[in-house]
Amino acid sequence: MNDSHHHENAIRRSLSDFSLAKQLKLRLGKLLLPLFRGRIEAVEAAPFGSDGQIHRLVRNGLYARALEQGDFAKLRGYLSKYWGQEAKNFHDAWQDRFERMFLKHDVIVIDELEKAMASLTDGTGFDHLYEIGCGGGQVISYLADRLTDIDGFVGIDLGAEQIKANVKAFDHPKMAFHAADAVEWVPANAKPRSIVLTNGGVFEYFLREELQDLFAHVAENLAPAAVAVVETIGSDHDLDAHQESFVYGRELSFSHNYPHLLREAGFEIVHQSERVGYEVDGGGRWLLVLALKV
Repeated sequence: MNDSHHHENAIRRSLSDFSLAKQLKLRLGKLLLPLFRGRIEAVEAAPFGSDGQIHRLVRNGLYARALEQGDFAKLRGYLSKYWGQEAKNFHDAWQDRFERMFLKHDVIVIDELEKAMASLTDGTGFDHLYEIGCGGGQVISYLADRLTDIDGFVGIDLGAEQIKANVKAFDHPKMAFHAADAVEWVPANAKPRSIVLTNGGVFEYFLREELQDLFAHVAENLAPAAVAVVETIGSDHDLDAHQESFVYGRELSFSHNYPHLLREAGFEIVHQSERVGYEVDGGGRWLLVLALKV
């Protein structure tokens, strides 16, 4: 990974960890927030709802303030609003991610899942697969055709418009889609003997404590269970030395130590690998993990 990509995807402990240009935008936005008190509520409701100069200025200020205050919940809220409002636009613009990233580089996690499924004894197999952050549905459609022993495939995404498009686009008797926040939907609806999957960076928009609760629920209530993730993490996140989570990258999302969080919940890590620096996806650091609880 070159230096610019490394810095773009690095951990952000303070505003000083950004490029000088981004620092200026963040600091200026924070400095001028008192002048735009009347705009703050509107920007918080739809951080990416406008590309106007004042809107961007207030948004930068709100992000800077949340980072400096360590208000991860506020950052999570901004990220969730983005994906709830802009998911379909994003996936329409990046429809080739399935072939360009998943099939070329990340399908290994499914290869490893198939190996694990073949090794399980009777009574410890899986009946359901839930993809959190299913986007345009290409991955879950591919899996419904590939993993024929699974009875049901459910795609969950914050983007209600995207989910409506998926329902129209896919006519498969084993597939279903739901517009929901997975940290609420999975504990309320997911069934035992389940696989939980994310691909292309999804859990980076969840708080650490949300993942701890989610993984614990899956391990304790859905076993036998598997969790398979393809997630981005900070380019300088040392997984051996740092079990905690950090704000990182251009989006100010979260770099989590997924192997640690899954082990903490009672899972066994059966596969862990990384890929770094593929120019085709922006040079991020991708972590692939498969964990089992049988």
